[in-house]
Amino acid sequence: MKTMKVGVVGGGLWGANHARVFDALPQTELVSVCDISPERAAALRAQTKGAKAYTDYLDLVGDPSIDAISVATPDFTHAPIILAALQAGKHVLSEKPLATSLEETETIAKAAAASSGKLMVDFHNRVNPAIVQVRDAVANGEIGQTVHGFSRLSNTTFVPLQMLSWAAESSALWFLGSHVIDTLRFVLADEVSRVFSVSRKGVLAGQGVATDDVHLSTIEFSKGAVIVMENSWILSPGNPTVFDFKLELVGSKGQVRADTSHNGAVSKTTEQGLRYSDLLGVTPTGGSRIGGFVLEAIARFVDSVLDDAPLLATAEDGLATTRVLAAIERSAASGQPVNL
Repeated sequence: MKTMKVGVVGGGLWGANHARVFDALPQTELVSVCDISPERAAALRAQTKGAKAYTDYLDLVGDPSIDAISVATPDFTHAPIILAALQAGKHVLSEKPLATSLEETETIAKAAAASSGKLMVDFHNRVNPAIVQVRDAVANGEIGQTVHGFSRLSNTTFVPLQMLSWAAESSALWFLGSHVIDTLRFVLADEVSRVFSVSRKGVLAGQGVATDDVHLSTIEFSKGAVIVMENSWILSPGNPTVFDFKLELVGSKGQVRADTSHNGAVSKTTEQGLRYSDLLGVTPTGGSRIGGFVLEAIARFVDSVLDDAPLLATAEDGLATTRVLAAIERSAASGQPVNL
């Protein structure tokens, strides 16, 4: 059986998920983890089967025994880590977005094209069972020509105020909208032609996090579909899920709707209120391993490196998403639509 050695950069929630998957897959050996915080690096190492712990990603990148590197650091820090890994000839799995500026993302795409290593963006909704069914309904012609739709991917205030210490360096648009734009490109098999967006600021800023509260965007596609997209970071903490993800498309022959956050399969009511469990993304299996489409997406990266299977999402997919997000920011700032 072909195998590869992997290092994970980033000791937060998603870095821990990546490490768990690489530690569990039979084709991968997790040999190194890294976080700028010695405490987080040590904590992540303690969850592994004996990986080394680093606090400088360049030390991890410089390890000649490592075949692939997973980048799960804050959004705005991705670019230098990805570029160093590609320059070293490593295969790279990066959390979304590739970068939070168009210039950096273009540089990454060029580096990926020139590198001997592969670069995959972890747009894991491409293997989210609910989203795959929406895509199939479009591709099979069940709903006819897509005319319009609505997508909400928003978080409660827990995310920017408690979960992400670096929320002021990002926004709901970059943190969440990156997933939605790629999902729409994937589902519709089409490219964005024009965007118009408005944003609001004040709620989070009033609590010490200087970033936008919400972006509401109209996304037009080349084949004619128009989608309204909501990305908010100010949903009530009383919401039964930390994230709220819905997608509805209306076509000439029917409509299709996915709601992955309110599936209702498991609900808990406690002193903290009603909560729904996520049984699709990170699925508890009763042991040390996890299931769900988060694992599946990472496994697709491994398949591509070892067996030359197609990448789930390429650097060009990441660049296409960043172009749209940058255009949305320009539209919100100018009050005018932006053509792509």
